[in-house]
Amino acid sequence: MYKPLLFASLLLTPFSLHALNTRQVSTEQLFELGRDLAAQAGASQWQQLWQRVRQAGYLQENRASVHFSVAPALLPELARQTLAQADQVQAQQQTLALYRRNFADQVIGQRNGQPLNALCLLVDWRTLPQNMLHAPEAYLRGASLLSSYPCD
Repeated sequence: MYKPLLFASLLLTPFSLHALNTRQVSTEQLFELGRDLAAQAGASQWQQLWQRVRQAGYLQENRASVHFSVAPALLPELARQTLAQADQVQAQQQTLALYRRNFADQVIGQRNGQPLNALCLLVDWRTLPQNMLHAPEAYLRGASLLSSYPCD
């Protein structure tokens, strides 16, 4: 009798009430989540990211005003470094965090012909419940690596 009621209450409860609200989390906690995700993200998470990057045109010099100029084979390691050792992280919208790492000695990409030395990576943390912030390991494989692009 209680199982159907519990299940129904879970379905009727707005998901966003339970999702990690990145605006209510400290910058240090977001940095830590990025480090954890860099170490534990699965192949499918990375594949989906690169599919989105490809679809956005960031890998094709002629198609986008913003595009990567480093060899595509280097991008996975640069993206992992961005999550693991971000210089900055900024909460965006309700469940998003933008991680940024500057590679001062390397041109990552270009915007309208201007060289860019940083890589930005947008992560959606909506699958991480707010109350699991201090023990996120079981939820890291659900985080979405939404986009990555060269940035200022």
